Amino acid sequence: MSAFPDLLILLVLLLFSLLPALGFLIWVRKTERYHTESWGGMGRAFLYGALVGTFVAAILEAILFAVYAQVLQPDLGGTLPSGSTAEFLILALLIAPFVEEGIKGLGVLGMRRRIQYVADGMVLGAAVGLGFGFMENLLYGLSALAAGLVVAVTTIAIRSLSSMLIHASATSITGYGVGVNLERKGQGHALAGAYLTAVGIHGSYNALVSLPLILPLVGLILPGYGFEALALASLFLAVVYGLAAFGYINRRIAEAQFQTAMPLPSPRPAVGTRPPGTR
Repeated sequence: MSAFPDLLILLVLLLFSLLPALGFLIWVRKTERYHTESWGGMGRAFLYGALVGTFVAAILEAILFAVYAQVLQPDLGGTLPSGSTAEFLILALLIAPFVEEGIKGLGVLGMRRRIQYVADGMVLGAAVGLGFGFMENLLYGLSALAAGLVVAVTTIAIRSLSSMLIHASATSITGYGVGVNLERKGQGHALAGAYLTAVGIHGSYNALVSLPLILPLVGLILPGYGFEALALASLFLAVVYGLAAFGYINRRIAEAQFQTAMPLPSPRPAVGTRPPGTR
């Protein structure tokens, strides 16, 4: 295959991955009607998720999975789950949610000087998650090219309505914790609780899409029995979960923007108007 068709295919996958992410980015930004986050801040958050979050998380996940598979599991005498399916579930249900939500959350925390309202933290968290989801979708699409361009594009489309929205929603929850923590001047455990909630959202989503592997493993159904129907059902539920989570986050942003402004030493200038009742 010549270089030009290869470049064209890459461009198609890039656009199919990027356009939904940008559409959702515009949507979540417009949800914050007062003191709207600037495009500069949104862009930096998005790029952090895409260019830093995905690759740093992938490296850490590989290291932790190697520690589990080569150190913990053998040293404990085989008491921990083994086998390709069990190891995949360990990665998907435990390692990935903790690592990815931690790395994405650090991106929001690194932008804390931009946060004057709780809603700011949620919007920036969603932007980080959308950037992460965009790059992850592109990589999954490239991997699916072996089965054809239609399969690759379909993979990206489905993930754009499910996993990408979960990334945005979960990290928006972490951003909520960052905002509340700043509002309370570091008092309380809002950030830790928000991070664990984000991990729970991410892990439960991964469990949902992994049902065709989990149910036979725990003996609830026979291996291979009704696998295709179960896979389609779990995929449908994953899309519903992603859309519901993203809708919930947008409603919470709309509510949180009316909270009192937080006293930061050098607040950034407002892009929109302030919420009623604030000074």
